[in-house]
Amino acid sequence: MNISQLTSSSTSGNLTNSGQTSTQAASATNPVSLAMQKAGARLQAQLDTTSAQLSSFGKLKSAVSDVQLAASALGAFTATTGTTDVKTAAAKFIASFNAAVTTARSTAALSGTVSSESSSANRISRDMAKSIAPNTATMDALRKLGVKQLSDGTLALDSAKFDAAQKADPASVRTALAKIGQQAEKAAAKELASGGDVTSSVASLNQRSTSLKTQQSSMLAMAQKLAAYQFNY
Repeated sequence: MNISQLTSSSTSGNLTNSGQTSTQAASATNPVSLAMQKAGARLQAQLDTTSAQLSSFGKLKSAVSDVQLAASALGAFTATTGTTDVKTAAAKFIASFNAAVTTARSTAALSGTVSSESSSANRISRDMAKSIAPNTATMDALRKLGVKQLSDGTLALDSAKFDAAQKADPASVRTALAKIGQQAEKAAAKELASGGDVTSSVASLNQRSTSLKTQQSSMLAMAQKLAAYQFNY
């Protein structure tokens, strides 16, 4: 039984049928009961919102971790790595990167997200996007590979251009990808580290969830005492 149910039905138990209707009506307008119902509803709404935010940041944390792994793979190429394997790794990195940027943006836009978490999610999206193209030289290297950064920060791959680049100079492609991967891996590690935006936001939301649940439990206990008092009265 929740707070609203307790406070709205607490006074009918020991009364006669003739007086029950008027007592329930009085309970419905009891200022203490009404206040507790409203407070309970606010707490539940805040808890629901916090749970949704935690879920979204959990997905974001997983997405950034995927970027870190995919970026690391771009630095593991050797002179004997086949062009197909190189392209597969590049495509996997781009897919992971795009998922992280998109998830960060959707997390920031989540309804009810407080400004601090929204700012953190937006910052993650911006920082990840900047890590790919921090300067003109890197942008030029990306273009030569057929990789274009779109206005929303995600990446698009021109498959034919990438194949042509590998055919012309496979070593340069591997070197360029390794450098891009190193930059993205560093950015992802920063977000996931203790004190990073992802980790800090998850910790903050977990703390808020625990606090709200404690408040909810305390209010429920108060509602139960009120119900028992009104029942006996």
